[in-house]
Amino acid sequence: MGDRTGISWTDATWNPLRGCSRVSAGCVHCYAETVAARFSGPRQPYEGLVHAKTRGWNEQLRFVEGALDQPLRWSRPRLIFVNSMSDLFHENVPDEWIDRIFAVMALAPRHTFQVLTKRPERMLSYLGERTDNREHAIGEQMRVISRGRNPGLPELPLPNVWLGISVEDQSAADGRIPLLLQCPAAVRWLSCEPLLGPVDLRQACTLRQCTDPYGVSHCGMVCDLDWVVVGGESGAGARPMEPAWPRALRDECAQAGVPYYEDTRMFRPLRPGCVAEGREVIGRIE
Repeated sequence: MGDRTGISWTDATWNPLRGCSRVSAGCVHCYAETVAARFSGPRQPYEGLVHAKTRGWNEQLRFVEGALDQPLRWSRPRLIFVNSMSDLFHENVPDEWIDRIFAVMALAPRHTFQVLTKRPERMLSYLGERTDNREHAIGEQMRVISRGRNPGLPELPLPNVWLGISVEDQSAADGRIPLLLQCPAAVRWLSCEPLLGPVDLRQACTLRQCTDPYGVSHCGMVCDLDWVVVGGESGAGARPMEPAWPRALRDECAQAGVPYYEDTRMFRPLRPGCVAEGREVIGRIE
């Protein structure tokens, strides 16, 4: 957790939770699992959260009390990636923990919080409850964090919270995107990292009849996604990414007017001799 990060699409990471478990092919070379295993010894941050033999997550999660108010202590506005070392909507995370994290996000409107999950079914279950019930639960935690002051009730969806899902291939996209689109959110986004196969986003987009300023009628693609991040896998044993896969996503985003970010530093091509470095950005979120 910290004000510096190697993740190119954010400014800082915030980890009020620790621990996770694998859920799909995108988790096979999980960087968070590797880091946790390295610091899982006695009296270290991830003690008790990984298997001693396999060095993998053991499905145990821990709330990090001392990290909860970190964003409130950052005065300069930041893009903040929430739980880079866990999953906010893991099935073993109690609703109360999520309420507390949403309370901090509501109390820090100067920041923009980037939430990412591989478990959109839990996210929808949490956010799909009666809005007034969820707002009161978060509001109660806001009062506790504010030490008795009454900051009022939040209005969901929080305007400074982006809700996103990880999508590594078409199977993940087909299962997760429809659930994301049902979640109330100011911004909905995808992280196609690591991209392990082609992904077609047309299920999230529709063709609509439009009229341009000159009165000419035409069909245009409109997408219910607000941002797409794409990158390959890095590190030892990284699985390669075919260059055509991100290219197709880029073209779909351009057609639908969806901001697209490609981190080509995390790019191991299938074709020998093909080298790409840097990043490509198309569009921006206003």
